[in-house]
Amino acid sequence: MKKSALLSIFLFSISIYGFSQNSSSWKTNLNEVKFISEDGKESQLDLDPGFRFAEFKFEGRELRFYFNRNQQKIKHIRINDEDTKLQIARGKGSWFWGSARMEFVSGETLKLKMDRNSNGYEIIGPYGPLFIVENQKIKSTPTINDQDFITQAFFVFDRIRETQKPAQELVWVYTSVNSNF
Repeated sequence: MKKSALLSIFLFSISIYGFSQNSSSWKTNLNEVKFISEDGKESQLDLDPGFRFAEFKFEGRELRFYFNRNQQKIKHIRINDEDTKLQIARGKGSWFWGSARMEFVSGETLKLKMDRNSNGYEIIGPYGPLFIVENQKIKSTPTINDQDFITQAFFVFDRIRETQKPAQELVWVYTSVNSNF
């Protein structure tokens, strides 16, 4: 009796342990933003419904954009490669002191400057305007290399995050009490 109880507890714990190691197969639905360059190449930015991260797919690469500690400052910008799980770029400095920049692992540093005006703002990179918001809309600007394009896509994610609110799930709980008084 004692052995059968111990054996059943052992088998029960083994079965729980075996099933608990399975990874989940579900994913949340992501909102899609498509980029089409002048030469016809298509890229896609998939946004988390809560705007906490974005997945950027271009030229066979998949990158993840997010703000470290979920603080929307340039020094908390992080860009990771999803295949290697390594960080490929990060933000440094601040807009106020004029030291804002994106530092890539490849050694390239993009110094950025924000020029605000009454109808929007412009982020200027080393080769000219990188990202323009004019009359509350994003204006398309040409990019020189991949680092410019990745940085521009990150600022599109940032602008969407600034202007949109996450969809809130509404759960209605309806209870009915039949009472005969």
